[in-house]
Amino acid sequence: MSGVVRAALRSTTSVCALVQRSHGLLPLRCFSTEAEQPPLNSTPPPPPFFETDHSGLTYGNLLGVRKYALKTDIINFLEGCNLTLEDVKMDYDRSFSPVSTLLQFPTRDSFDHAVKVILKKGRLYKLDRVNLHQWDQVKPYDGKTILIQGMPRAGTYEDIGRILSGFEFDSSSISLFLRPGGTAGADPIKLATVRFNSRTQAMNACIAKMERFAKQSHLDTSYPVIHAPLTGASVIVLLYRVQSSLSC
Repeated sequence: MSGVVRAALRSTTSVCALVQRSHGLLPLRCFSTEAEQPPLNSTPPPPPFFETDHSGLTYGNLLGVRKYALKTDIINFLEGCNLTLEDVKMDYDRSFSPVSTLLQFPTRDSFDHAVKVILKKGRLYKLDRVNLHQWDQVKPYDGKTILIQGMPRAGTYEDIGRILSGFEFDSSSISLFLRPGGTAGADPIKLATVRFNSRTQAMNACIAKMERFAKQSHLDTSYPVIHAPLTGASVIVLLYRVQSSLSC
């Protein structure tokens, strides 16, 4: 009887080996009590579904900022959020009136802290989340650009060069353009933007030209000389009367 059993076992083993060779099957693995080691190139498991990653840059749109607000005003108001001047962008319309203020927070926790600060200080502003694309769409001026308004229609690039003679600026950055007048039926106004190498150079040029313009022009005290001193925000604005000479 035992001889029959041994013969049957040998036959079964031979059949299994033949099947493995004919079908390309891998040999059976040995049993082991050791823990199985993960592959070297395995990736870590994804975080739980409800877990939020609070690291990385987060962007927001601050609503309710007044026209003459500076970047430093916003940074000081949102104390504890670790914002810098480069983390604040002022978005302007085609006539360079500010329409929104975009903020770049170092982390999501910093953004959440800003929301708490706004609530604590009386809801003077509203902060909405935006994405990176909206942040990238806004051109940064960084307080290095002056906006000259109310120029004569015949003003040229050479006239701008004479206005800013003695100051270091990027001549290739000069841009002249027309915008509609402030009231219905008003003539278009001519504007120019000029970029300087630093905020200090832009501010010095603006102050010096405004002082000279005020001394040489007969101005009504109610007439605005500096339309929007946005040195900290984005743009320094230098306002000329339409009838004034570009040589001043």
